[in-house]
Amino acid sequence: MINLEEKGNGLFIVKIAMREVHTLDVPELKEKIQQAIVERSIKKMVIDLSEVKLITSTGIGIFLNINQLLKSQLKLACPNDEVKKVLELTKVTSVIKLYNSIDEAIAAF
Repeated sequence: MINLEEKGNGLFIVKIAMREVHTLDVPELKEKIQQAIVERSIKKMVIDLSEVKLITSTGIGIFLNINQLLKSQLKLACPNDEVKKVLELTKVTSVIKLYNSIDEAIAAF
């Protein structure tokens, strides 16, 4: 469901290893990310969306929740055009910045 990669200084890359993030997947995905934040003392996070092809509005809610938990230290990276359009239409990008690559997102910290 997720893969974690530590980059140092409390920064982690979280790759969502799911093609579709549907309403039914949201509670488990949210729990796994929140658990990782607590267990690993994550302070900053980049979520890699490169494998996600479809996301529902409930799925987007996870990002807003995680962003609050991390005190706005969340970046989203590598969305496909469809996911990017949904994030822009729902105004998530006004709260959480979106980047074309993981390196760009990391550099933005």
